[in-house]
Amino acid sequence: MSYMQRIFTSITYLLTVTLLTTAFSAKAQLVVDDSPTDSELAAALVGEGVTISGVELDCASGAYGFFECVDCNVGIPSGVVLTSGSIFETVGPNNSSGAGACPGTPGDSDLEDYIDDITNDACVLEFDVTVTSDSLSFNYVFGSDEYLEYVFSFNDGFAFFIDGPGIVGTQNIALVPGTTDPVSIDNVNNVVNPEYYVDNGTGFEAPYSTDDYYIQYDGFTTVLTAKAAVIPCETYHLKLVVADALDCILDSGVFIEAGSLNSPGVAITYDADIDGYLDLIEGCNNGLLTFDLSFPPVDSFYVVVDVSGTATPGEDYSAIPDSILFLPGDTLVTIPITVFEDALEEGIETIVIYVELGCAFGFGDSLVINILDFLPIEASPLDTIICPGGTATLTASGADTYTWSPSDGLSSTTGSSVNASPDVPTTYTVTGTLFACESSLDLNVDLEEPVADAGADTTIFFGESAILNGSGGVGYTWSPAATLANSNTANPIATPLETTTYTLTIETELGCIAMDEVTVFVSGDAVVWVPNAFSPNQDGYNDLFTIIVRGEISFYELNIFNRWGELVYTGNVGAPGWDGFYNNKEQPMGTYVYTLRWSDNNGNDFSEQGHFMLVR
Repeated sequence: MSYMQRIFTSITYLLTVTLLTTAFSAKAQLVVDDSPTDSELAAALVGEGVTISGVELDCASGAYGFFECVDCNVGIPSGVVLTSGSIFETVGPNNSSGAGACPGTPGDSDLEDYIDDITNDACVLEFDVTVTSDSLSFNYVFGSDEYLEYVFSFNDGFAFFIDGPGIVGTQNIALVPGTTDPVSIDNVNNVVNPEYYVDNGTGFEAPYSTDDYYIQYDGFTTVLTAKAAVIPCETYHLKLVVADALDCILDSGVFIEAGSLNSPGVAITYDADIDGYLDLIEGCNNGLLTFDLSFPPVDSFYVVVDVSGTATPGEDYSAIPDSILFLPGDTLVTIPITVFEDALEEGIETIVIYVELGCAFGFGDSLVINILDFLPIEASPLDTIICPGGTATLTASGADTYTWSPSDGLSSTTGSSVNASPDVPTTYTVTGTLFACESSLDLNVDLEEPVADAGADTTIFFGESAILNGSGGVGYTWSPAATLANSNTANPIATPLETTTYTLTIETELGCIAMDEVTVFVSGDAVVWVPNAFSPNQDGYNDLFTIIVRGEISFYELNIFNRWGELVYTGNVGAPGWDGFYNNKEQPMGTYVYTLRWSDNNGNDFSEQGHFMLVR
């Protein structure tokens, strides 16, 4: 048949259908419904051991829906039908060889890449599916009105794509049984793989054209099963797509059995006495395993359980059997896990449970259970130091309630956070309670005892300075500051005009404060010394002979005599001293005699005499 003949046949059929729709609907044994939503379509496919999410549908209106085979030859009692035209064109009898609709919607690029042909009017249902066992399967029938006239010419596209863990790229699992060939018009027909082909007439011959037991498509496959090897507990993406190839004339469709999307196996769920706390704790938090079989067995059904881990069954916990028996009709088996308190600190021990053809939901293909020696509470800071009168904030976590002791210095004895202000170094104990579990930790609060040292008292004469010697901190402050060169250093220079007591305030690295005092006594007396030699040779050292004064004097008179009793020099307050000259002549080396009279500020008079050497 030529392309124009395909168009003419399709138009003729549309006119016929318009006249006979009411009669077909009344007698139809294939009942279709185009009202379900995308989520309802996907949910209808769910069978044993699978959960679905992320459903998306991209089909023309009327191209998808539910079907029910009340008494028809599809081979599947009910399910979901996806077509490249209209689901109403699937309803029998097969009284036309050109049934189809052209919605005018786009094709699908993934399908075009797979069949290497242009597609139109694609209908796509895709979703994520999480599996229980190592296999995923569902049942389907592919049919088309392209049969048999357009075998090897118009090969409408159809595929069940899957991708996910363990699968390289994207694979089509709608395959001819025992082969890697995709199910299509060219690969399943009366010549190629005829054992999987059902001939449904040409549209003009009885009983196909008169009995509504027969659906409208000219041919379709037997009931086939799409299968994929998967990894238990993982999530995969399925894309179910059918489309017209080359043109939009003559429909193809796929019937997918309701409830046939299966990954039969055993799902393990796990709970503990403490809600939400899945680590078992010796003596106070036991567990419960639930094995959920995804189908009710007809006969007794055994599931092999592999138990390993670092914990020892029978010693650390109650033993778990190596197989689970499901009696006929039963789907749930529960096994308690009791952990034994042995008062030994063994660290975290584990129980690892693996079930063939099963998974532990939320945990992967193996369930790992930790056994703890005690409730693992945390507290901080475990060791801290504060200043006298200071406060440390102590916190704890990992339990529901907390008690603190001793009460001395605490803002409260309950709660996850307390303030501690002890007068002496104190070890506080926090006890956390969760359900029937208790655990304790110690927290040490020490006190820093800062010590400020301002140095020893000292005496200076009026007009002199003293260096203060502070220690004990990282920060220093002296007062009064007026007679200090720098009041914020450990060793300031003090030049008091009168006896002064200085106060030192130190701050430690922790911020603790301490104080100390030092007194600088200022003496009103004076002390006068007379040198016993000098060397006036203009070398800058000892070139002048004069008195040395500590303190302050109000008057002095210094007379110097040579060996013959001549007065060679007289000095007083303000005079620089004798330079070794007399009458502008250098005086010879030798012994010279001096007399000295002086008065201090207190009105006391002093006098003395002696001798000294002039050397050059």
